[in-house]
Amino acid sequence: MTLKKTTAKLVKIVAEKSLRRDANSTTCTAIYQPKAPASLSKFKKTDKSVK
Repeated sequence: MTLKKTTAKLVKIVAEKSLRRDANSTTCTAIYQPKAPASLSKFKKTDKSVK
């Protein structure tokens, strides 16, 4: 085999193995966003705060 064919074969094997690993794994994430305090409302750029 030539170097080009060997490299292509190796890249294909590595790509397939990484895709199988990633497809069979799960991810669990939780996102928490607390409520903003009422005192921050004076910094909003709305028409209500201008009046």
